Amino acid sequence: MTSVLDPDSADLTLLQDRQVAVLGFDAVAAAHALNLRDSGVDVWVGTAPDSRGAARAEMEGLAVATPEDAVQRCDIVLVPTGGDSGEHDLTGVQRLLTAHTEPGDLVVVTSAEPVVSGELAVPEGVDLAMLRAVGDGDRVREEYLDGRGCPALVAVGRDGSGAAWATLTAYAAAMGSLRSGAVVTTLEHQATAWRYADEQVHAPLQRAVEEAFEELVRQGVEEEVAYLAVVHELRTRVEQITQAGFATQHGPDGRPGHDPAAGATSRRAAARAAHPIEHVGRRVRAMMSWIR
Repeated sequence: MTSVLDPDSADLTLLQDRQVAVLGFDAVAAAHALNLRDSGVDVWVGTAPDSRGAARAEMEGLAVATPEDAVQRCDIVLVPTGGDSGEHDLTGVQRLLTAHTEPGDLVVVTSAEPVVSGELAVPEGVDLAMLRAVGDGDRVREEYLDGRGCPALVAVGRDGSGAAWATLTAYAAAMGSLRSGAVVTTLEHQATAWRYADEQVHAPLQRAVEEAFEELVRQGVEEEVAYLAVVHELRTRVEQITQAGFATQHGPDGRPGHDPAAGATSRRAAARAAHPIEHVGRRVRAMMSWIR
């Protein structure tokens, strides 16, 4: 049975005497910085003082320092490491963590891949955790402001202090994630799942879309028509799956049924016969208030 963090176990007082350095101010970093700040956490944004990110952070009323100063003064460091957080030079971040974190500090990453691949590590005695929100930075911020929250994947990679889980739970609560649910996983599982999905699903799908477009154009189909067929229609179907799952298009025997006569005789029958991913999908979607 998948475990989730218990909202009742979150103790925000664990963050009262701590300062969080958020490296950068892209959408993901901004969501962390602003949500934590609005939850009463002392936040410093670590970015170049003359950067656009610094200007945006200052307009939001956040304290700004160079990355080195921010990491040096804080005992929790947020390192955005997802695919949509490309502003960080991990070699430079590694130097900062090595030079300026101390035993008992906590480093939080938003994707496990750099840790699992060995690109990013923390010094001996420093705790390491992951919080990966289910949603982009804008969504994380919007849900928080609406009094809800984006669910998240959470993991602890190193707990030298013995308090990493308690601190991560408090951090997740301050982010608003516990309002929807924080699913407990491991760094290895998150990295493996994202890497495998990229290799076996996302990259092949892109190739299939491009090849289908090229073939249709070779057959004389107008480029715009080909684009709509292979890209726009794909988006429509993916949105349907995201909202309601595959079962809406499957018959009672679990097979796709494009013809209504061949489709499910009832939604309940389709759900019973559908692939196990459907049952997981319903649980996950229930955590996402914006698609209920």
